[in-house]
Amino acid sequence: MKKLIIITLLFAAISAQGQDYILKAGDRFPDITLHPMVNAPFKDLHLNTYNSKKYIILNLWGTWCGPCIPEMDVLAKLQDKYPQQIQVIGYSNDPEEKLKKYITKKPSKVWLASDTSFLLYRMLCITSVGHAVLLDPQHNIVAVVKSDSVNEKLITRLIKGEKIKSNAETAEANNSEKDPFGVDSLQTSSFTIRSYMKGQQAMGRAPIKGVFAYRRRSYYNASLINMYKDAYGVSSDKQVVYDFDRKKYADYSDKNQQYCMDLLVAPEQKDSLLAIMQRKLNESLPVKGRTEIRTIPVYVLKQKSGSAVNISVSAESAISYKFSGNGFEGTGVKLDDFAGIYLSNELELPVINETGLTQRYDIKTANDMRDKENILAGIDKLGLTLEKTERPVKVLVLYAQPIVGYIMGTYK
Repeated sequence: MKKLIIITLLFAAISAQGQDYILKAGDRFPDITLHPMVNAPFKDLHLNTYNSKKYIILNLWGTWCGPCIPEMDVLAKLQDKYPQQIQVIGYSNDPEEKLKKYITKKPSKVWLASDTSFLLYRMLCITSVGHAVLLDPQHNIVAVVKSDSVNEKLITRLIKGEKIKSNAETAEANNSEKDPFGVDSLQTSSFTIRSYMKGQQAMGRAPIKGVFAYRRRSYYNASLINMYKDAYGVSSDKQVVYDFDRKKYADYSDKNQQYCMDLLVAPEQKDSLLAIMQRKLNESLPVKGRTEIRTIPVYVLKQKSGSAVNISVSAESAISYKFSGNGFEGTGVKLDDFAGIYLSNELELPVINETGLTQRYDIKTANDMRDKENILAGIDKLGLTLEKTERPVKVLVLYAQPIVGYIMGTYK
């Protein structure tokens, strides 16, 4: 799976390590009930007593996950090709109504199940979508694999009863509730960078409230690319030029190429936080960054001709926003942020705000599915539109320059 911070969704509600027993290959699948089933012949499915003599592929996915959509398309084709041998079930935390919209747009013989409890994730010690549980006709777990590895070759091996090796990314002991960098409220400034931290969920933090507001950036098991993009204010991958071997320095799947970094600056330096972060990364990492202005293809965000803009001026002076495959929701947001952060991340080209609207707004969009059609529909409802053109924009150039004699550690 690829795109966006690799598409690993970290469910805060999951604490798989607290389970007494974690299901694995060779175990009999427990008698749990999937409810509600959206497009199956029944509303409830008791997995362990379902007597079909078929192999079951239980795919963990979501309509909000971009890479999950083509994976589900592949599974739908496999279901059509092997209707007597397999039954694919898409297991999602999407509400039932959203799954009904999905199956209306993409008719399929893959059964869809809605479950917002994350039960299977906890039972399997899995923290992300993009995994599939393979069950034999006796409801034993054959393997737990990545969804993008389920293809015709694997199905053939499954039906023949050949051994299939699990390749799922399972969770490690979770240390995320503690501050791994040991920073307390009395510290004025600090900088720490180190290699992969076992048991730490991959994430980034930028406090906007409290004693560290706008003074601190923390990253856990992150790619150096994502840290550099944040430091230089670049959202779109199309604004990044790679002048180094990504397999050597920035392979998302290699834990040896994941970093943990924490930067805290003094209160009087908070306006320079990102500039200081740029300098620290360039001093500490084997890949360096710089920016250039280049003319490249972009989308420009404009007001739609003949339509009123459907966004409200915000009463909030501080910006607050969140976005995912489900859409965008923000208060006190400038359209530069909506375009440059959200839309540039979701679309294939950078997006530049040319609406002429300069105030802070409350903006909300909702996607039935994470795809371009839904994102454009959300923009249209706001009374805005996109036009493809070219513009001179800031581009982040990343290039390799190994550090001689540097040992990953802490700087004060």
